[in-house]
Amino acid sequence: MKPGKWILVIFFLYFGCGKAQEAAELLSALIKIPSVSGKEKPALIFLEAICKLKGLNIKTFSNSDSTYNFSASILPLSDNKPNIVFLNHLDVVAVDDIKDWRKPPYSGIIENDTLWGRGAIDMKGMAIVQLMAILKLKENIDLNKLKYNVTLLCVSGEETGGTNGAKIVCDNYLKELNPAVVFGEGGAGLQNVIPGNNKQKVFFVSLAEKKSLWIKIEAKIRPHGHASVPSGKSANKIILRAINKVENNDSKIKFDQTTKTAFKKLGKLVPGFKGFILGHVNWWIFRPFRRKVLTANELFLPMVQNTFQLTSIQNPPGALNQIPGISAAFFDCRLLPRFNEKPFTIKRLMRVLDPRIKLTVLEESPEAEPTKPDKFFDHINDAIKLTYPGAEVIPFLFLASSDNSYFRNKNIPTYGIMPFELNADLMQTVHGCNERIPLTALKNGINTYYTFLTQVHENEK
Repeated sequence: MKPGKWILVIFFLYFGCGKAQEAAELLSALIKIPSVSGKEKPALIFLEAICKLKGLNIKTFSNSDSTYNFSASILPLSDNKPNIVFLNHLDVVAVDDIKDWRKPPYSGIIENDTLWGRGAIDMKGMAIVQLMAILKLKENIDLNKLKYNVTLLCVSGEETGGTNGAKIVCDNYLKELNPAVVFGEGGAGLQNVIPGNNKQKVFFVSLAEKKSLWIKIEAKIRPHGHASVPSGKSANKIILRAINKVENNDSKIKFDQTTKTAFKKLGKLVPGFKGFILGHVNWWIFRPFRRKVLTANELFLPMVQNTFQLTSIQNPPGALNQIPGISAAFFDCRLLPRFNEKPFTIKRLMRVLDPRIKLTVLEESPEAEPTKPDKFFDHINDAIKLTYPGAEVIPFLFLASSDNSYFRNKNIPTYGIMPFELNADLMQTVHGCNERIPLTALKNGINTYYTFLTQVHENEK
């Protein structure tokens, strides 16, 4: 977006409209600023300017093209009040399938109650919802009676591991931020996830998440040469054998308290004996057919086992009739908290790999203990149910990794929730093509977080 257009957008937003419409216009403007990881600074500066215009107190933690991080608070951080922190990131993944998009990915088009564009869900939409809820509280509460400061924390680099964003804040500014609780990305509201009870709406609030471990395996041999002479001496064949071993080596099923609680609550929503089995699937008596029960939904099994997903295979540039001497494969590994941590996982992989293969850890998220539900969980539970009557709230293990783990690693209570009602089609657009969000989701998300904030301040003694 050109600088001249920023002024028009800011003028409209300042003198503008209701929170839901304002959220849609602001999100549309934000999506129009491409912010692929490493180039997110313009989007952060734009949102920072909006926050300052709205009277929030700004603190810029770091300022560079790939590590721009700031907070916007109702009260100055120097007041040192305990802080409710709404965490988001404005970097997005790149668009490599632009021909498959029905609307241009950086258009921010609003059509038929839907807003289109990269970041609409992950995670610019969340940032705007969080901001609107904070502003609504600021407008409707006596600031002298504010028991907690409330802060929007906008960071860089989440899509590339968080080292340029959340890690910088946690390592250097946590005392100044003084978080009592952090709310970041995580589960959403879904239907069609409860076997035999598809109409039941369920919101998943993450208390923990898997540890991410990005691994490269590489084979280097002296190539046989010309492809016209068949040979078993091939770096590609070595890598393919290793891939096959890793992909077909099933991980053990493990339960911790977070997943036990999640399945117990899920089981209560499933009618009949099937619900009892799902609710007690960790019992040893159900071990013989446990895997069958857990494969009834694609979300269940990854909650209780480590996963190793092949994401890329690479060779150096070369002619099609040349046998390559170097071949590499990349895995995105997701490890359960407390179970099969990195050293064990590396040993496990090395057992199935050829000794000619070199294994390198490229990136990993921090270790973090699950958050124990507290009064803030109770308040977000109540806020969700007030916004979405009939919905159930399930604490669970987030299958991906996020910036939340940096705060959990510092023993800060941290919850992952996108207070949107979405469907499977919309969820699949995250990191894919045609990412979009219904405007009703923005409205209900604002209401959920605003209700949460008012309950916290009204019920705190």
